[in-house]
Amino acid sequence: FHPQIGLESLPKVALRLYQLPFQFERFENMVQSTVELWQKNLHRAKQARDLVFDYALGTSLITLLPIAGYYSLRLLLVLFLLVKMCRDIGKIWQFPRGQDLLAIAGNIFGAIGAVITAAVVWVTLLAIGIWLPYFDSFKGFAGLFTLTWMLGQSTNQYYANGAAKHLSC
Repeated sequence: FHPQIGLESLPKVALRLYQLPFQFERFENMVQSTVELWQKNLHRAKQARDLVFDYALGTSLITLLPIAGYYSLRLLLVLFLLVKMCRDIGKIWQFPRGQDLLAIAGNIFGAIGAVITAAVVWVTLLAIGIWLPYFDSFKGFAGLFTLTWMLGQSTNQYYANGAAKHLSC
């Protein structure tokens, strides 16, 4: 504000513009809170990504256990870990609600795609194992790592979608 011009000589529009910095404080607070929420969501996304990697490594290491037989017990343990991983990802995102139909379908198709991709990886290493026998022993490891990673990323995207929708409301 220029000191030689008095407030009474300003038109009403200019007077309102002069009062605008008070409104700017509210805008600045809104921007600050939005930035803090996005930083929190980025932190949650990193936590979920690290969690998915840990679970993928854990489930795939189960196949390398040198215990003959007990395949159904191993698969049951892997299934339990997959369900627990999805629940833990939801816990990181605080189980947001309100995902649209497209997000739900995306999560379902992501899970189906994870199973198909894991099967393709398993069959590929089985086929390579015909010529190079060492690759055959890692088919379960690679298949379960792929399954867990893709299922975890799909679930993470599902919950992140709900959190972003909750943020925009």
